[in-house]
Amino acid sequence: MVTAMAMAAMTRLSPESRHLLLALAIFAVAAHAQQDSATGAGQSGGSSIRPRIGVSLTWTDNLKLSETEKDAALITTVSPGLSMVSNSGSVRGSLDYSLNGIAYLKSSQGSQLQNSLTANGQAEIIPGTFYVDAQANIGQQSQSAFGLQATPTLGSQGAVATLGNPNQHESGTLNASPSLRGQLGGFASFDLRGNFSITEVRGSSLGDSRGTGATLRVAQLAPGALGWYATASTQRVRPDAAPSNSSSSMIAGLNYRPDPDWSFSGNAGRERNDYLSGGGNSQQGFTGGVSAQWTPTPRTRVNADWQRHQYGNSHGLTLEHRMAHAVVSLSDMRNVMLGNTGATGGVRTVYDLYFLMYASVEPDPIKRDALVRALLLSQGLSPDAPLSLGFLSSGPSELRNQMLSFALQGVRTNLTATVARAVTTRLGDNLNQGDLATNARIEQRSYTLSGSYQLTPVSSLSLTGSRQQSIGDPGTPGAQITSLALNWTGRLGARISLQLGSRHSRFEGVTSYAENAVYANLTQQF
Repeated sequence: MVTAMAMAAMTRLSPESRHLLLALAIFAVAAHAQQDSATGAGQSGGSSIRPRIGVSLTWTDNLKLSETEKDAALITTVSPGLSMVSNSGSVRGSLDYSLNGIAYLKSSQGSQLQNSLTANGQAEIIPGTFYVDAQANIGQQSQSAFGLQATPTLGSQGAVATLGNPNQHESGTLNASPSLRGQLGGFASFDLRGNFSITEVRGSSLGDSRGTGATLRVAQLAPGALGWYATASTQRVRPDAAPSNSSSSMIAGLNYRPDPDWSFSGNAGRERNDYLSGGGNSQQGFTGGVSAQWTPTPRTRVNADWQRHQYGNSHGLTLEHRMAHAVVSLSDMRNVMLGNTGATGGVRTVYDLYFLMYASVEPDPIKRDALVRALLLSQGLSPDAPLSLGFLSSGPSELRNQMLSFALQGVRTNLTATVARAVTTRLGDNLNQGDLATNARIEQRSYTLSGSYQLTPVSSLSLTGSRQQSIGDPGTPGAQITSLALNWTGRLGARISLQLGSRHSRFEGVTSYAENAVYANLTQQF
């Protein structure tokens, strides 16, 4: 059944997306073969592959998301999936994939397939010399910040967009970065890295892009308190719906670490880019910046950086503090986006927040991934529950993303709170498609509060409230969606879990509506 649904999904994807899934399948097979080899040698391979299948029934009173033409419907979702972890050997990484087959009863809405993927991996091709890093993501994304918005069904295995929302599209991104590392004459190390990326949006050319680039970094080998480095980089992004953009830079810098708690860095150089003009009409000039990091304890970290650019200065400020059962994260970042907008780095989902909180419990990121996913499953919290916003776009833009998040874990209670603000400003004239073609500035705000309570050793109750707002230029109608979801999650056996839930959503925008739903999710792990 899993194979049949996967083949059906592959036929509906573009060749590049099919190659993405094929590459991930090869990664999974390689890790599994590595595990078998280690097991045959009498050792633990440190790898695991866990198939699963989920069945969900949802009743909604407003499938069409209309205030006047409500269409009550029963929605059936079958979700075969796979979780893979490899934490030893030449292939290390994690992968979580679900194929969601959605069918509608008592409605004329056609059935559909949705993919959900989160994957990170590194392959050591030549020990200590040649590596390949890869990341892949497939999920749902709003085409317009001001269009129709809908609340997905947040299950223990992820978010599934089951409602009839024409403003929502499946977006997939694959990044591959081969790197060659070595030494130069015993006095310096080098890292030569290539960067290749593909972004595709199903049903829309807006947001599609191809990216290529390369970076060479040479740094002093075994520096003391003071060390030097030099980098040269080039990047080119080719959107399908907008002119291409390119940039290049050469900088040299110094690192200074007076003690283990403090480190400082400064750099200066030249850069060239066409972010303000496009079409290869580049501007060049001076670039320079400073950065600092303070780590007074293993649980506290503060990073700050500032960089001068001709198109607008960039900066970053992050503060993370982990307590025994809580974590606080504050970030303020400003940089350039070449394409789809959203959060850059930092915390973006509930999974990211708990991944940060458990850094001291499990330092190994691969093992921590399995630990966090198991915890969220037991608490009935979706790892894909979004804490930040975005929309499809082509062309250069400047994004300032601010986020304050807090997570608290008690004996039986978990609490998560997030406030986020993202301001996207277009760069240049007539270089953007989508919302930024008609709005010079778009501000998005997000507020999320989620709590869960452990009723028994095998059951829990969770309540999540959220509000998301989008504000454009004067004269552009804004958008706001508010939702409230209540879930009960319990284990019926060692590998079977059941979730019962309900939600209420209200959207205010060009087309306002209210929607109510109840749902049940049954997941079988193998």
